[in-house]
Amino acid sequence: MHLLRTHASIHHTAQHNPDLTLRKLISRRIEELTDYTEDLSKLIHIFILEPSDTLTTVDVQLGFSLGERPIDVIESHSGWYELTIVLSDDGFGVILYVPKHPETDLKLLRICVSHCPTEREETIP
Repeated sequence: MHLLRTHASIHHTAQHNPDLTLRKLISRRIEELTDYTEDLSKLIHIFILEPSDTLTTVDVQLGFSLGERPIDVIESHSGWYELTIVLSDDGFGVILYVPKHPETDLKLLRICVSHCPTEREETIP
């Protein structure tokens, strides 16, 4: 799991992550959120999961149970699920990128599919 909790790490990953789809997704979120703050870490933390990450590991890092908390937005993309959870009234939240991979924890995938039943693939411009 890659935890992006600083402004610099979010921007670095948007420019240098080897996965083109993930770079585009993170860049899109940066564009959407820079109008609200100059320091993205005050508004979001990003969690990029690996196929080997378990739901338990994710829960520990989040500090709450993903399966018991409402997910505000979930989108299905080529190779990834993108989950957005707003945690406070000021808009602070977390974005999780869950890989669509055969080795990804089935409990994580079930949470994603249950919130995104159409499984429509979105093309990233």
